Amino acid sequence: MNVAVRETSWEGFRAWSLETDAIQTVVVPRLGAKLVSLLDKRIQLEWLVGPGDRPLKEVSYGAPFEQQDMSGWDEMFPTIVACEYPAPGGNSGRPLPDHGEVWTLPWRLENAGPDRLSLSVEGRALPYRLTRTLSFSAPNELVMHYELENLGQEAMPYVWAAHPQFVCGDRAEIRLPPGVTEVCNTLPAAWGWGEPETRFAWPHHRDRDGHLIRVDHTGPASLEEARKVFLLPETRIGWAALIHHPSKDWLRLDWDPDSVPYFGLWVDEGALNHETVAALEPTTGFYDSLALAWEKGEVTTVDPASTTSWHLRVQLGTGDHPFAAHNEGPDPVDTDSE
Repeated sequence: MNVAVRETSWEGFRAWSLETDAIQTVVVPRLGAKLVSLLDKRIQLEWLVGPGDRPLKEVSYGAPFEQQDMSGWDEMFPTIVACEYPAPGGNSGRPLPDHGEVWTLPWRLENAGPDRLSLSVEGRALPYRLTRTLSFSAPNELVMHYELENLGQEAMPYVWAAHPQFVCGDRAEIRLPPGVTEVCNTLPAAWGWGEPETRFAWPHHRDRDGHLIRVDHTGPASLEEARKVFLLPETRIGWAALIHHPSKDWLRLDWDPDSVPYFGLWVDEGALNHETVAALEPTTGFYDSLALAWEKGEVTTVDPASTTSWHLRVQLGTGDHPFAAHNEGPDPVDTDSE
């Protein structure tokens, strides 16, 4: 397998490219190690949304996430929703910014080549070092290895979540393992999905008017709608996928549910972004707020002066795909019928 790692630039920022004959990904260290491109070179398909009419830019520490360019793949850590650090000890009560802090911090280059790219960042609100290493396990499989070092003397709970904004095209289907039958809303009721923790069936359910809603299908950006759901804490999965229709181009994420036990899904149909995107979000807490996850006892903790690790595998393809069909339901084009 041929792998090339090289320094490049992206919209005026110093960047690094890592590629095989099948995939190219580009990372901007200064912008929170954001992945700005995940390109399937075989069909020239870009999976990550670009900034559109928002320029790629730096934002200040603690800025609301919506102030950035809303593109690419960001890392969320040590929370998603802004909150105060909930654990007892010397760091208790420290403010944690919106969508965490590492997406606004510059990351340091640790290793570039010959077949991998490693970057790291140290926390500002909490004492930790987070390192992410990109490599390939096959020409069409990108591996993202994470290592978290607790630099403090107290156990540290944390919420890490992947936040890749994948392009959905005209329409797309989110595929989860067949055992998933129920999800819960995490957005305020004003978004139209009921109160937080309202449960509904996956992949399709009936609304109050009896209309069938395909929660697993995306619509056009003209809808100007969005949803954020989580699998229930007891439902542990190890993969999720996105399929474009009618082209059947697909992307699949795999992870170890023992180290990354929870899963969230953000779908933005033009509410905040300029085109429809879906973020498949393996995560270490239930749900977006570290304080709430701590209160629920559904959060991952790293011991003092210790290191833990986890990984994701990103596989790209088209046509035949390596994941099972979920529960029976209408065709992807049918969003309001029996």
